[in-house]
Amino acid sequence: MEFALGLIIGLAVGLALAWVVSLWHKRHARQQQEVAMGQIRETFFALAAQALDANSRQLTIQAESSLDGKKKLIDQSIKAINDRLAKMGEFVQRAESDRKAEYSKLSSSVGSLATTTGELHKMLASTQRRGAWGERMAEDILRLAGLVEGVNYRKQSAVDADSGRPDFTFLLPNDLTANMDVKFPLENYKAYLDAQEDQARTASASQLVRDVQGHVKALAGRSYITENTVPYILMFIPSEQIFSLVMETCPDLIDQAMEKKVVLTSPMTLYAMLAVIRQAAENANVVKTADEIISLLGSFDKQWRKYNEEVDRLGKQIDTVASQFRTVSGTRSNVLQRQLNKIEDLRQQRGLPEPPE
Repeated sequence: MEFALGLIIGLAVGLALAWVVSLWHKRHARQQQEVAMGQIRETFFALAAQALDANSRQLTIQAESSLDGKKKLIDQSIKAINDRLAKMGEFVQRAESDRKAEYSKLSSSVGSLATTTGELHKMLASTQRRGAWGERMAEDILRLAGLVEGVNYRKQSAVDADSGRPDFTFLLPNDLTANMDVKFPLENYKAYLDAQEDQARTASASQLVRDVQGHVKALAGRSYITENTVPYILMFIPSEQIFSLVMETCPDLIDQAMEKKVVLTSPMTLYAMLAVIRQAAENANVVKTADEIISLLGSFDKQWRKYNEEVDRLGKQIDTVASQFRTVSGTRSNVLQRQLNKIEDLRQQRGLPEPPE
């Protein structure tokens, strides 16, 4: 009993001692672990500090190098910008100088245009001057179409202005002519442009049409159509705007004028008609020239046949002479030569001396 109790107490004391020893070992191991961890931590911090310091130095060097490069790029960009700004400033100065010069020219041109407009207004206010201006415009179109005064057309002189003759007479093939008068109905067109209300504009346009109808009637009453002219008279309105307004207001006016043998023309339609007239004249000249050439070819053929007849006659005569020449130089020459040979034989037989040369 006591033995068993001692054994149990011994086992308990042994277990307690073992637990105490184990606990001491664990605490000692933990302390060693903490020391080791402390050393590892210090070592890591030292290595990290060294790496960080090295990286910092490297980054500082790289940053300084990068900043230097960027500074150079920035300096170059700033210099390029300054150069461009300087060039832009010079360009702006030149543009401003050119603008002032152009503005001065424009002011001068506007002044000249105002003066010209005033003179044109004064000129067009006179019926006589307006007619002269229309004739001048017609002459410009004639020259543009390639027509030549005195060759393709005749113009009324200032002396014949009141003689009732047409302003222009076009010379056509087959000795025909075409007559043209210039009419410039401007008053009611100006009233149309100056009108502020539709009713006033309509009234002015209608009056403009009546003006043109009056000119058509006056032309139809003149003796511009004869047996030596085409059966129509040209009436030239030297303004496309007036012509268009008249045609827009009264589309039947062309047919009305054609019934009176009057053809209304504007600058554009007149140019087209003149081109046709010029082409017809050129074609007529070509036909006339061709007829003259054919006539000359007929005369040449006649003379050529006579030439051939004379050549044939001369050839026959030459053949006769040649035949006679052959006869003389052949048969007759041989006969004479035989006689000479006999004379020579006789001289040698008689022993006569040779005749002196």
